[in-house]
Amino acid sequence: MVELADEISESDTVADLFNKSLITGEVPPDWKLANVTPIFKKGKKSSVSNYRPVSLTVNLCKVIESILRDNMTEHVQRHSVIKSSHWFCKK
Repeated sequence: MVELADEISESDTVADLFNKSLITGEVPPDWKLANVTPIFKKGKKSSVSNYRPVSLTVNLCKVIESILRDNMTEHVQRHSVIKSSHWFCKK
């Protein structure tokens, strides 16, 4: 896997990366990768059904997803596009 430092030029900032991603509609290939780790819930540790998968992804990708989700939610609520009972709306 390519290190993030190898992908970013000295003049790139996090804002530049986000803007490039939004303008092009693409994200760096490494942002699409996740390490899936099983997390034990309860019960017998020998039973596969007692584990849940957790995806570990790039933190910058999580940040842009959070920003987009919050802005999208705000827009949806302000313009009453979707009822507030949907999953991505607060309350």
